[in-house]
Amino acid sequence: MLINEPVNLREWKPQAGAPARARLYTAGRPGRGTPAYGRIRRPVDDAIIDTWVAGLPAGDVLHIVSLLGKKTDGYSEYTYYPFRSCLEAGPKPTFQDWLHQRHGPRFLVHEFPTTDARGIEDDLMERVATCARRLLLEGQTVLIIDSAGAERTARVCEHLGFQRK
Repeated sequence: MLINEPVNLREWKPQAGAPARARLYTAGRPGRGTPAYGRIRRPVDDAIIDTWVAGLPAGDVLHIVSLLGKKTDGYSEYTYYPFRSCLEAGPKPTFQDWLHQRHGPRFLVHEFPTTDARGIEDDLMERVATCARRLLLEGQTVLIIDSAGAERTARVCEHLGFQRK
């Protein structure tokens, strides 16, 4: 089985006016780069998520700005995982807590739920951009994720004044 985790991992470079020392990346959600999971609605094994984590950008702290939310039919994108959104109730640990328990305190998750294939509303775009801009100005490494790591993530990066490397 071909595993390409994290799928669509890209680094973005700042244009004029964007924080110069910033490190900004985008990628798809865990499991999206593995054919057995991809777009199929089935639980993603811990080993695939671990492979996704191992392929993420290095650094003392990685800030994950998550745009994961729901599919157009209301299906939670977190249903695939052994974790949940911090905005959802349930017995599973949050994405943040799961990462800390399994991989240590290297990750900080900032959640901004969106609906897959629907873009990002203007007010939500401003909230996401404000969070990411603050982190980038602090010199943090930021990874923005959505389902495939292509559409919503790219719109945020462009809004921030970054372009694909």
